[in-house]
Amino acid sequence: MKRHPQNNNLKLFFEDQFEGFTVFQQRGPLVEEYLSRALNVARLALLKHPRTFAFRVDLRFPSDWGFGDSSGNEPLERFFASLRAKILHNRKLRAEESEYAHSTALSYVWCREIGEHGVPHYHLVILLNRDAFFKLGKFQIGRKNLFNLLVEAWASALGLLAQEAVGLVHIPENHAYKLTRDDRDTFNDFFYRVSYLCKAETKHFGDGVHSFGTSRI
Repeated sequence: MKRHPQNNNLKLFFEDQFEGFTVFQQRGPLVEEYLSRALNVARLALLKHPRTFAFRVDLRFPSDWGFGDSSGNEPLERFFASLRAKILHNRKLRAEESEYAHSTALSYVWCREIGEHGVPHYHLVILLNRDAFFKLGKFQIGRKNLFNLLVEAWASALGLLAQEAVGLVHIPENHAYKLTRDDRDTFNDFFYRVSYLCKAETKHFGDGVHSFGTSRI
């Protein structure tokens, strides 16, 4: 097994399938440890919620963003803390309206990549209880939907107004997956998409900043 040239603790993965699931190999090798963690997160999310809503989202920084003395992942940490609080508040309000309201755990996989001009951005996969959230809603600011919770959380993490963060929260095409425990085909399609985050390319090592992470396993 070949080790990553910039991080000897990581193993490169060159096969087309990982534990029976098809993975993305068009951009070079993947990182085996990242694949393992991502798969465990997805499996645990389905154990918590047999009906899971999973989706892709990208987070970007403003073009004039000043990183100051810190170039680490503190903004992403603030994003998840804010999103968790907003989801909890949303569920509490829903519970006041209906006795059938469902709660949800927040599971996720993320990677940090460095763009052409040395500016980082994040690719995320988020998994929620589909009985609580089953779509992002319209991509319009001010609506009471999951998309707005994402925008507001990233704005809060960056100290911006929600209107200023709209273009910084990007939802890719074909972003959503409705997972169930017994639907292996959909899970295979989903994990193929997740494995893109596990590629070795565009990851940066040696500066003490993590390039990959997940919710607690």
